[in-house]
Amino acid sequence: MSASILVRAARAASGLNQSELALVSGTAGSSISLIEHGKRDPTAATLESLLLAARRTVVTIPTVRADAAHIADQIGTVLANAVKASTTSEATTTARAFRRFIQLADNLAAERGATRVGLTLTEPPTTGSEHWDVAIAAICEYRLNAGSLPLPEWISARAGNPSAPWRPQTTVYNIPADLAQVPAEFLSRGILIEAATLESS
Repeated sequence: MSASILVRAARAASGLNQSELALVSGTAGSSISLIEHGKRDPTAATLESLLLAARRTVVTIPTVRADAAHIADQIGTVLANAVKASTTSEATTTARAFRRFIQLADNLAAERGATRVGLTLTEPPTTGSEHWDVAIAAICEYRLNAGSLPLPEWISARAGNPSAPWRPQTTVYNIPADLAQVPAEFLSRGILIEAATLESS
């Protein structure tokens, strides 16, 4: 995971804005902005100082798979780029975001025990879409529950809106989801993605 994602996610999870983090950490606000936007790589000491000021620390896990925070950042980039390039269709944008989402599903399925939990520890930054943010929480809960593993607090906090269900439109066909095939972790949040869709072929 990049330093920009780590710092942005830690700051957001702690509830601090950039000015507050600058004050607590002793790092210039302009430096924090450059780090969060990936325009400056912090030293290890600066990264540690920023994370400690946000009441976070770095933990290494034995995997090279992208975690939930990294995938959320990728989905956010896809969505932001689509807004900038107004010629991209919603179906194309959703399909690109969905590919990253399925990568997270695969990453979590491929790991076991503490490593699987480790891929969900850092609270993901917002993607810019509440639907995708909630879907990320749902897939993390689904995969952790499958292994009878503990849930980080951020997952439960992303409750979604079951009274206004959403299904990512990845094709031109509008095929309704079979609610009996939607895992409870998704259905309770109003995210209509069937279990079979979460499995790579």
